[in-house]
Amino acid sequence: MTVPYFYKNSNSRFLSIEGEDSPEFLQNLITNDINKCTKDNFLYSCLLTPQGKFISDFFIFINDENYLIEIHSFFYKKLLKKLNLYKLRSKVLINEMNRFYSYSVFGDLQKDNNTIIYNNDPRNINIGNKLIHKRKNPELLDAFNEIDEKKYHEILIQNIVPLSHYDLEENKSLLLENNFENLNSISWDKGCYVGQEITARMKYRALLKKRIYSLKVKEGTPQVEQSIKDDEGNYGKIICIENNSILAMLKIELAERKINAQQQIETNEGLILEFNV
Repeated sequence: MTVPYFYKNSNSRFLSIEGEDSPEFLQNLITNDINKCTKDNFLYSCLLTPQGKFISDFFIFINDENYLIEIHSFFYKKLLKKLNLYKLRSKVLINEMNRFYSYSVFGDLQKDNNTIIYNNDPRNINIGNKLIHKRKNPELLDAFNEIDEKKYHEILIQNIVPLSHYDLEENKSLLLENNFENLNSISWDKGCYVGQEITARMKYRALLKKRIYSLKVKEGTPQVEQSIKDDEGNYGKIICIENNSILAMLKIELAERKINAQQQIETNEGLILEFNV
């Protein structure tokens, strides 16, 4: 696209985390380092089970000296329940915020007086800038075209960024298998958090055997959950499809062999798939 465009995160919900214990409270829970969250800098992070399984992902930013969490509505109530469970006697207040709107912007933008924060999406430089605004339909986006969720999902797939409410399984998905190490969502040196031991063990003991890859469909009609097999073996399966872009969970050894040889995968079912590298 040559005309600047944006995606409106219509399903975003917001929570404020306030109180003197807020930094310590969040630091002991989330996968990222809360100290890296500043007035002009988004933080991307996750909450895990004690077994290191995915519960939810979210953005954190600072407004009026309080931490604000932006999360998809699919995970909102579950996250709120978990935060209240972990709060115990911490001096922390957790409140719903209804006066903010979220956008992913592709193109240059001039901030206005109702802009809360405008900065790079911390996950990947190719998936737009994050805009949090006080207006539901801000005039500063009037010259931009709006894209739908399918197009936004396609952009994420091409950059190996999961759209969590579609592409991940609660209480099952593992961060390293889903490329979260490369999405600036994990701090390896901040100390303990819920699920930290399992996540660190996978990284430092080289236990990772499969992970997600982005592929393009050159021939054939793929299906979600379809296995990807050829004469060399069973690579894995398709997670999601948008247009000709595929996100697939594949065995690293087999996938990297194809990538290093600059070869396509020609499956036994007639698919021809090319890696996005």
